[in-house]
Amino acid sequence: MAIDCIWLRRTIDSSRRDPYAMLCTHIVRGDQDCIGPFLDEVETPCGLWDPTPAAAAREARLRR
Repeated sequence: MAIDCIWLRRTIDSSRRDPYAMLCTHIVRGDQDCIGPFLDEVETPCGLWDPTPAAAAREARLRR
């Protein structure tokens, strides 16, 4: 579920071999690469995952 993390910033960095950068903006990670997987229904191991408002609403709808 890393793709729905409120701390995730997706950007393009032309200095990288793979220019698509997935950065964690949480103060603890400090714009380092996100270590989480980008697969549905898989949580990140970093422990910093917080859902975006859209992800939280979607989860609430699924629990009904």
